[in-house]
Amino acid sequence: MKRVTSQTFLAPLLLAPLLLTGCGGGAVEAPSARDDAAWDQAMTAGQDSFELGRYSVAITQYRRAADLALLRDDGVATAEAGYDLAVSQLAGDDPAAAVRTVQTTRQAAAVRGQTARPEFDLIEAAARYRLNQYPQAVALASGGMASPDTAYAARSALVLGLAADAGRDATAFQKALTYFNGLKPPLSGTEQADKAEIQARALLASNPVQAEQLAEQAATLRRDESSYRDMARALALAGQAADRSGDHQKAASFWARAAQSASMQAKSANTADAATVTQGESLLRGGAMSAQSDAAQWANLAGGVALHPFAEQKTPASKKSL
Repeated sequence: MKRVTSQTFLAPLLLAPLLLTGCGGGAVEAPSARDDAAWDQAMTAGQDSFELGRYSVAITQYRRAADLALLRDDGVATAEAGYDLAVSQLAGDDPAAAVRTVQTTRQAAAVRGQTARPEFDLIEAAARYRLNQYPQAVALASGGMASPDTAYAARSALVLGLAADAGRDATAFQKALTYFNGLKPPLSGTEQADKAEIQARALLASNPVQAEQLAEQAATLRRDESSYRDMARALALAGQAADRSGDHQKAASFWARAAQSASMQAKSANTADAATVTQGESLLRGGAMSAQSDAAQWANLAGGVALHPFAEQKTPASKKSL
């Protein structure tokens, strides 16, 4: 069975399913839910669905795995399944559900003697940023920058910078900026994009032309990594910078591009998976209100734009040929 590593879980969607358990050092582990075929099948199916972008199916599978872990009274497996469930909910554009799942998982793991892990703080910080709960996001993300895992630390710094910028917390934003300014090459594509976006936000007021260049650079890097939510946000930031420098036409173009991308994300998130429908359920991939509201806001800033220009146009019944 395949699992993603701690180095890859932070890249494409801000977060992705993560194997939380460590090596046993050769010791034989006690029987756990991991030895249960049904648990393993649910976890594998959840990851496969997540990687295909079928988040409603991933949510269903990870929820099943979490229930099986409780059945076996396995705190480690409960933490792993609960974390992956929260990540899938956030990827499916349901940050409120992700926060609830993180809190529930912390409690379920704690009563079974499991120590809280920093990954839970980062997923909750990202979710609270998406919910516009900026002080909570800042508090949760701040500690992650000290992690020896550089990918985790950089992603914590990004969430801290985004939340601090949106919440007008200059002290916390400076902390994130200092972190990125201190990064030494070589940097991963994700780290380069994170650094460019935070630097662009820092320069927005004083040097909007340079801020635009950095934001566009971040958007290109995000596109290359298929991180489309982050890409759309960077495009919108480039629009804001272009507008401040007086190039309103270019700003409208950036905002239109961001709006159409976000609208496609929302449309995809609100489409029921075929397999889920076949199973007799009508789950959606999260609420998708965040992507929808982003698309509406950026379309308005662009002066109006067709969010689904390639949608099939229905011919009025009166004009259909007989």
